[in-house]
Amino acid sequence: MLSNRSRWLLVLILLLALLARVVPGARIVDDAYITYRYARNLVSGAGMVYNPGERVLGTTTPLYTFLLAALALFAGGAQADFPQLSLAINTLADLVSCLLLYGLGKRLGRPQAGLAAAALWAIAPMSVTFAIGGMETSLFVMLMLATLYWYSSDRPVAAGALGGLATLTRPDALLFLLPLGLEWLRSGLQRRPLRWRPPQAAWQAGLAFAATLLPWVLFATAYFGSPLPNSIPAKSVAYLQQGGSALIRLLQHFATPFMGHETFGTPWIRLGILIFPFLYGLGALTTIRR
Repeated sequence: MLSNRSRWLLVLILLLALLARVVPGARIVDDAYITYRYARNLVSGAGMVYNPGERVLGTTTPLYTFLLAALALFAGGAQADFPQLSLAINTLADLVSCLLLYGLGKRLGRPQAGLAAAALWAIAPMSVTFAIGGMETSLFVMLMLATLYWYSSDRPVAAGALGGLATLTRPDALLFLLPLGLEWLRSGLQRRPLRWRPPQAAWQAGLAFAATLLPWVLFATAYFGSPLPNSIPAKSVAYLQQGGSALIRLLQHFATPFMGHETFGTPWIRLGILIFPFLYGLGALTTIRR
């Protein structure tokens, strides 16, 4: 049960997350309009296409596309305001993410840490930017957090199904799911891990994951010729990084989660590279020991 103080803090965090997204309103980035067009054509009866009559899969987020189309059926059909629909979806997803972060902290015996993480996510500049930008990021993060929550609750079917939905939202969810799957399999094969799980749990999670993806794979293969979007090979060519620039960009993201360099200048990046990985390592080490 939540204490009165935690309950009110959680309510304030949710209100803060809501205001951070509603006050600026939708500020759509160009990529989002690709998904909107697929959703609009789907609702209008032209099919899941960008150009009517051309069955080319150019969106990497089929679940988000179907969700937008489903909501549009009750909000004006093909004339629906898709930017506002995406803002509503993303805002709700971020509110649920705040609840999941608190739940994960509480499950680890650190409810205060859960509240802190929820508060940080509510106002994190990138979380707000992607939410009001119309992209599927908020839904993607929510589904990954939900997968982790049910994983930590030893609910393999729910975790596997949610992992499948996350993959249908963005295929790079596999980078997050693979370590979880390997750990679940390892904990079932060894009798002395940190937390033993029965061997069948890994197979249950895997089957639930496959069953969630199977309908889309069958449909996309029959409709488009492949379940893989054409945008994946296109981006692999368009976004080539030279030398060690990809590593530098990765370090910059880790060093500036709250855009501190915008206030304190470039030196903050060097300081952030030391501070944030250290805090992450400290928290990871504590969690492993527990």
